[in-house]
Amino acid sequence: MKKSQGTEQHRIGFSKKLSGWRAAYLDDESGVPDSEEEGDDDQDSKVSPRPAAISAVVGAAFDASVSKDLRRRLKHNQALAVVVVVPTLAWVVPAAAYAKSVFGTRWCMHTREGSDRKRNSSVGSDEVARDLSRGRCVMGIAVDASLLPAALKTAADVTIRIAAPDGAVLRRAITRFARRSPGELPKGLAAGLDLFEIVAAFRPATGPRDIVRRLEAATGAGRGNSARVPDLGNAVEYGAARLWGLDLARDIATFREGGISWRDVDRGVCLHSAAGMGKTLFARVLAKACGVPLVATSVGEWFADGPGYLDSVIKQMRGAFARAAALASPCCILFLDEIDALPDRETLSARGRDWWMPVITDALLLLDSAIDGRAGIVVVGATNAIERVDRSLLRPGRLEKIVEVPRPDAAGAANILRFHLDQDLRGEDLRGIGALLDGSTGAEIMHTVRSARRAARNAGRTLAMEDLRRAVLPADAIPSARLFRMAIHESAHAVAALAIGAGTVRHVVLRTNGESAGRTVIDFGDDALETRGGIEDRVVIGLAARAAERIFTGAVSIGSGGAPNSDIGNATTMVASIHASYGMGEDLVYRGAGDDLLRELALDSDLRERVARHLRELEQRAERLVEANRDAVRAVAERLAAERFLTGAEVADIVRGLLVAETGIL
Repeated sequence: MKKSQGTEQHRIGFSKKLSGWRAAYLDDESGVPDSEEEGDDDQDSKVSPRPAAISAVVGAAFDASVSKDLRRRLKHNQALAVVVVVPTLAWVVPAAAYAKSVFGTRWCMHTREGSDRKRNSSVGSDEVARDLSRGRCVMGIAVDASLLPAALKTAADVTIRIAAPDGAVLRRAITRFARRSPGELPKGLAAGLDLFEIVAAFRPATGPRDIVRRLEAATGAGRGNSARVPDLGNAVEYGAARLWGLDLARDIATFREGGISWRDVDRGVCLHSAAGMGKTLFARVLAKACGVPLVATSVGEWFADGPGYLDSVIKQMRGAFARAAALASPCCILFLDEIDALPDRETLSARGRDWWMPVITDALLLLDSAIDGRAGIVVVGATNAIERVDRSLLRPGRLEKIVEVPRPDAAGAANILRFHLDQDLRGEDLRGIGALLDGSTGAEIMHTVRSARRAARNAGRTLAMEDLRRAVLPADAIPSARLFRMAIHESAHAVAALAIGAGTVRHVVLRTNGESAGRTVIDFGDDALETRGGIEDRVVIGLAARAAERIFTGAVSIGSGGAPNSDIGNATTMVASIHASYGMGEDLVYRGAGDDLLRELALDSDLRERVARHLRELEQRAERLVEANRDAVRAVAERLAAERFLTGAEVADIVRGLLVAETGIL
């Protein structure tokens, strides 16, 4: 049979690569391979010549997976077909080199690293059949056995699964290399480390305890143990994500104890939020709470860690999944950030489809394998743009649970403050400052603490509560004209809510940091069956600020619009929902929700006119309401401009006797 030129070139290239690796497996002093015989660690240290570091690690892992009888078969049998599954891509070529050096050159090796799409299960079966029929031994080595030649998988006499090294394996590897035993080692000593990260800890002329210390340091750095992370039990700022994480931690603990099977554990979730809400930190918090290793990767990392070619991107992606699979003993969390960077297939151009489809398809297959085929892996996806995520990623059986990470409320902000303050201001009540930071992102709260510490440091003293308050509410940072407009704007929201009797005003704040200079927090409850009247009340409260700016200053500013979550953005979405989502308008036709509804609004002139007309009617209602409560709005605004923060109770006290209820003016 004539070999193709491509196959022959691959075999020549691999032979050269394998020859280089085989040299690494020869003993540093004697030039012979590591001993094949099993024995206790002390016997290894006295009898066996010292192997190279990589031979010690790979050999110890191989020994742990192969019995004495099987090792003898591998060395002496003819026409043997063997499949070897290794922990990660880094093990593929070293494992082949080790097997070749120990079991002889009669073995024909087939390795699959997964990066070359042309080297898959459909390639190499002819070579496997020819070599076996001639009495030669054939071994296939891969992270995923499905990548090996189909003929080898069906003809395999033996399947060997090499696990990531645990404490017992590392003890043997260190004893062989250093010729002295390090004693008993913890099972998870090298959890999270890939092959070469482990080998880097093995250095000549150092004792076994030095190697152990390097492994401990590397493992701690890989898991992020060197950095503090919040306790999930107290991390109220994460809302529903926290509750899901606590349930997961309990389920994993029960699974470890044998109380439930892996199929009863949640294995896929997608976190979404605006930027800066702590999704990446949550993955570390979750891993700590569950007591499992964390493998973190992102679509951007798949490009950054290689030349960016299609095969290298797929290789990086598969490497992350393979590493998670290797660490899943019994469990591991795989964090996939920026999943919206995998484009939605429905929006791809013809040219983009040619490049992206192999990546997306492979990602879906890997996700299916991680969740359904490999016990112990929990996949956590994260995105700042859930609307751009391909729906196939979120379907049942993949990242099936979608959880929003909200902006922290006052309690959440206080909790984040406490974490960033660490040992500073211990025993102080942070609820007041937390209320000032209600709605701020975790990044903004961290910046607040940093600014407060800088102010205290420049003043030559320790941090005080007043430093935090000044960091949130600088005394002279807002020009008077702008301050008045901001105070009028926020006061109108609060007064309108009180006049209509809708919701509960929690507090009003003016500040200069964060995305919003002013914020009025109104709790509308959690009524999932809201009526048209209730929706219109909320729109009027939102538009009251715009009306107040016009009444008190003669013009409106950009503060009411400019973003989907602005006063106008929210009002538009709510009114459009009345007409095209909830069946509360002129017809019962459902047009969509969220971004789909806004796109429909942009394309349908009739719907757009109905929504615009309805918004104008509600804005007129808001103007009448504000005009009737001019004195109340001004009184609240003057106090707010002076103090920058008012609780709902304080606002109610200010307007007592001044408030004109809406029922009295319509």
